[in-house]
Amino acid sequence: MRVGIDTGGTFTDLAARADDGAVRIAKVPSTPDDPGRALVAGLAALGLEERFRPGGGDAGSRLVHGTTVALNALLTGRIGRAALVTNAGFLDLIEIGRQDRPELYALEPEKPAPLVPRERRFEVPQRSWPDPAGPRDGLPRVIEVQSPSEADLERLRAAVAASGAESVAVCLLHAYATPEIEQRVARALAPLGLPVTCSATLLPAYREHERTSTALVNAALVPVVRRYLARLARELDPERLDLLQSAGGTLSAERAAEEPARVLLSGPAGGVIGAGAAAQAAGLGPVVTLDMGGTSTDVAFHAPGAGLAGAVDDVKVAGHPVALPTLDLYTIGCGGGSLARVDAGGVLHVGPESAGADPGPLCYGRGAVPTVTDAHVFLGHVATGGFLGGELALDTDAVARGFEGLGRALGTSAAAAAEAVIDVARAGMRRALGVMTMQRGRDPRRTPLVAFGGGGGLHAAALARVMGAEGALVPVHPGVLSAWGMAHADALVDRVRTLLVPLAAFGAPQRAAALSALQAEATEALLAAGHAPGALRSEASLSLRYRGQSFELALHDSADIAERFHALHAERYGWRLDEHPIELVHLRARAVAPGPRPRSASLRVDDTPARAARPRATRRAAFGGVQGDVPVYSREDLAHDTVLIGPAIVEEFTATTLVPPGCRLSVRAGGHLWLSGWG
Repeated sequence: MRVGIDTGGTFTDLAARADDGAVRIAKVPSTPDDPGRALVAGLAALGLEERFRPGGGDAGSRLVHGTTVALNALLTGRIGRAALVTNAGFLDLIEIGRQDRPELYALEPEKPAPLVPRERRFEVPQRSWPDPAGPRDGLPRVIEVQSPSEADLERLRAAVAASGAESVAVCLLHAYATPEIEQRVARALAPLGLPVTCSATLLPAYREHERTSTALVNAALVPVVRRYLARLARELDPERLDLLQSAGGTLSAERAAEEPARVLLSGPAGGVIGAGAAAQAAGLGPVVTLDMGGTSTDVAFHAPGAGLAGAVDDVKVAGHPVALPTLDLYTIGCGGGSLARVDAGGVLHVGPESAGADPGPLCYGRGAVPTVTDAHVFLGHVATGGFLGGELALDTDAVARGFEGLGRALGTSAAAAAEAVIDVARAGMRRALGVMTMQRGRDPRRTPLVAFGGGGGLHAAALARVMGAEGALVPVHPGVLSAWGMAHADALVDRVRTLLVPLAAFGAPQRAAALSALQAEATEALLAAGHAPGALRSEASLSLRYRGQSFELALHDSADIAERFHALHAERYGWRLDEHPIELVHLRARAVAPGPRPRSASLRVDDTPARAARPRATRRAAFGGVQGDVPVYSREDLAHDTVLIGPAIVEEFTATTLVPPGCRLSVRAGGHLWLSGWG
């Protein structure tokens, strides 16, 4: 059995996959004070708590956990006391950064506070630089011209011990080419018993600021994630616990405790895995995904088989660069629990502040400010008789009072205020979808939308229509799709090597040999983790750029790699320089141990005409300011050949899907809902 667990700001979702492929789901309120309590409560709701206790169940069962513990720690600044060890003269590298301005026109821009105060930054007299003789055998060479003495390292050890640091990041110039220079410092600090992150071990890639920032983020998170996993270990068997990486694959809890920077965006990554599987089952190619949860909405692009070429390594979290492989995600502070407020100028704002799990939206009976979810309740989109299959009764009186007050503040009716909240939320989501399509050089009209999360189905049709997309897909189990994706995730190991050589000087045989060695290194890491060798596969990619550029494009190697780079550059940026030299910056390799495959749905396919389902009820609901009696359907009653014409509402345990007037709903292979024909 594999159980995926996604801890969100409002709910903790679970999807348990049995050996025969059958999936059971659960959804419980999150417990922000101790996220592990909700995790254990969810397992109890599935009747699996004892199975995963230390010594219980069978050794083959696994928990795959996506957690926001590391992300929330970084966003709130509640991190461990880390120390930074770097070269003499480079103490302020983390504050100087790249001198870019995220807010170009801000008169008083605010930079994120450094993760380590200056009193916990330490210098060592060490210096390396590129060998003046140039590359050797096509590889960059670095020489060390100054080394710290034993006395220098003893003084460093005493200073770190006196600083009160809980962990240490060691980041030295050009260590990506000679990791030994950092490992020497780490050995000198070993008697302190502190966890030490060597930047070149975590990320052996050039760009000193990004590598330093990544190592420092990791060191600051190690104490936080270790404490969290230690608490979980009292309730659950740590040997059977994996965490989901930001890159979309699993890694052991033991390794996550040492490299928590790899799991910063684990929750959203699970959703992309699930959305990709749903799109493939429904016969779709590249898609843009939208995961609307209680606190935020995550947007990503997914192309089948993209693998390493679809990952990015230039992510910033809370303003701090994290250069580890990550799925290309864009997150906005707009979810079902996003608070609706009117500022002093009479302008309506939705989010980024959220009601979270406690107190939650007004409809939960404890909130004080209207939210996006409350707007859907007020307009009749969400059933008021009981949420989550009747487990949570909704307080409609509190919702009505909330929108009457919001309407007065806006000078309009309560219904118009609720519509306005939804419009503002959708405007934010439209902008996010534009970032992942138009700003990435992709045509939204040719990119179907896959919408999921607790609120995705409420906005899928409206967002796809305004994008001009051919349709929107709402997968099976949309409210727990991230957990479903985790239960089916592959295990993976990524490796990178920096070259910085002309592509023409590093020919196909050299590339093949270097990539093969890197793939073997990644594969060995999976074998050491206990994965069976017969099922493993690997892939590799090159990071290329025109000489003089600052950033690269990733491609799989091939005989016509230069032409393919020119073509991709033209597709992405609109121009190409055929006569300009191409530089090979990085080699990347990935080893994959495939997770369980989703069970194929057994659908009857014949010439029977599509049939209309029977609604189980009608409900007064508003679409675009027009109220009327709208048929309500249970999703489990929709057969594969069902067709509905909106307005309609489709309900299930974890989510609700809106079918606006004139929209056509059909059921595709795998049981996924397809919304199209915007009327």
